[in-house]
Amino acid sequence: MPLPRGSVRAAYPATCPACFKDYAKSEVITKVTDGWGHHGCAPRPMSAAEREFARNKARIESGETFRGQKPSDWRRGSSPSSTRPAR
Repeated sequence: MPLPRGSVRAAYPATCPACFKDYAKSEVITKVTDGWGHHGCAPRPMSAAEREFARNKARIESGETFRGQKPSDWRRGSSPSSTRPAR
């Protein structure tokens, strides 16, 4: 059975830095935040949609808005491409 991508077999027994449990020699391990550990302890990479959601959530929680900061220059009954100055 092939190993999961980015995984290796442990050359010697050690302790997983994520869950602090021991793993045996020849057990499948993966790179975790502070070294090598269990495959299940490795953080799952976020998709592009999850990264954008997290970025937008942080912007909302910090008080930013998604609307422009300048007042609207649209006039009732005219298109936004109108070059006539607003009264």
